[in-house]
Amino acid sequence: MSGATLDARVGVDRGRYTLEAEVHADAGEIVAVMGPSGTGKSTLFGALAGFIPLDDGFVHLDGVTMDAASGPHVAPRDRGIVLLGQEPRLFPHLTARENIAFGPRSRGTARATARADAEVWLERVGLGGLGGRRPSELSGGQQQRVALARALATSPRVLLLDEPLTSLDPETAGGIRALLTEQLNETETTALVATHDAADAASLASRLVILEDGRVTQTGTVREVLDAPATPFITIIAGTLPKDDRSSLLARVVQVDEGEGSVAALARTADGAEVVLQLPIGTAIAPGATITIR
Repeated sequence: MSGATLDARVGVDRGRYTLEAEVHADAGEIVAVMGPSGTGKSTLFGALAGFIPLDDGFVHLDGVTMDAASGPHVAPRDRGIVLLGQEPRLFPHLTARENIAFGPRSRGTARATARADAEVWLERVGLGGLGGRRPSELSGGQQQRVALARALATSPRVLLLDEPLTSLDPETAGGIRALLTEQLNETETTALVATHDAADAASLASRLVILEDGRVTQTGTVREVLDAPATPFITIIAGTLPKDDRSSLLARVVQVDEGEGSVAALARTADGAEVVLQLPIGTAIAPGATITIR
């Protein structure tokens, strides 16, 4: 599967503010969207997905109009754009397997095929053997993994991730973050990720869009934006990351194992490279931490 090229100019009047934002993502590209709370990130994603009508602008996928203020308006279910938010929103009466199989089945895939594919997805997200459990029998992190598998099982043209890690504890969020990076890159899915965490942007995305007061104030590669912030908000965000230079790399810790004489920390950079660090016993490090490797 592979994603579509997204081009959009979204104009939405929300009363207390007006969203006027342009976004672009190449096929298979992951773009992070950051901004203060209430600045329009969720409105942008809702408009792209088709749940919020446009007052101005357009949404194009591979050059085809999905939405425009003057028409046409392709229904959300027919766009191939999937929105995954903070809450998994799984069907409580269905098992994890049936939740994942639901999308393909609704598109005409035979039940046996959809269920078999769902088992493959459960393995891919680290939940092999748990397909028969209902959401109430899964932890929050496991539910979010099922939700991600359900989204990717439909082969979305664009996946919108609206702060999917916010409600998770740091260790669980670190595991989901690593899973997102792996699965989005492997499936070549075009994705927009809304986040408050600069480390998420650095580890997940190749480009960064800053949204403030309903306007795009800066865009570029993640490093370009964070190294040369154009507004006070971006300066604050950039300050939450360790300083980088030509001889160092930012990496996200994805696994920590304590042995007899040392602590082994597996870290992954934004481009997917992995390194195992051997650290002294007692080193305070946990999955989800951002580190600088020199």
